[in-house]
Amino acid sequence: MDIKEYISSGIIETFVMGLCTPDEENEILQLRMKHPELDKAITAYEIEMENNMLQQVTMPDEAVDKRILSKLETLTKPAPVFTLQPTKKDWIKNLAIAASVLLIVSAGLNFYLYQQTKKIAATSTSAGGSIPPSDFQVLNNPAITPIAMYGVGSHSICRCTMFWDKKTGKVYVMIHHLPKSSSSKDFQLWATVNGKAVSVGIVQDEIRGKFIEMNNMPAGATSFRVTLEKAGGNTSPTMDETYLEGRI
Repeated sequence: MDIKEYISSGIIETFVMGLCTPDEENEILQLRMKHPELDKAITAYEIEMENNMLQQVTMPDEAVDKRILSKLETLTKPAPVFTLQPTKKDWIKNLAIAASVLLIVSAGLNFYLYQQTKKIAATSTSAGGSIPPSDFQVLNNPAITPIAMYGVGSHSICRCTMFWDKKTGKVYVMIHHLPKSSSSKDFQLWATVNGKAVSVGIVQDEIRGKFIEMNNMPAGATSFRVTLEKAGGNTSPTMDETYLEGRI
């Protein structure tokens, strides 16, 4: 087995997000014990997904702290007494941290680190925030094909995961790491069908932490590419502006 090809196949993303079949899961668990590079790649992807999710968690400011504490102090029922007594400020911060951990566990670690990554009520165009509950429908749908998108050349740090519903032609793109485009540029997703690049549409890269929904994935696509094009997109991909590539 070519372990490098196995790693680039997208199986790691599928495994981390809990979307593997039982046979696939058993296989990857056995292989990661034999191949340190596979184990390292799985761990790195989990850490990357976790860091990305944690970036979506916003700590409350002082004004919010005071409002919460004020509400707590008006409660007539006494709070439970614990042996350890953190300060009120620490309690609020610990609660926020605990919430983020639970989010990662439910959204990710099934997803992951993320598990995310996911249907994404990607119809939402607002950036930031936690993953909408409806997004998980995509992640848990066994009929949807996950596709890992890896950075190319000097953009090797870039990462996206794409989920393709072949029945509807919809795809759901989750940005893990991709620089934001400028006002004069847009990222454009392409699919290769019979050796020809077909435009799927503009990647609304201002959307982070949730799925970007796109509707025009052509049937028969075997590989995919994200390029940086002029605003509004192009009729053919600018190959030397390729940021991401992936394949089935």
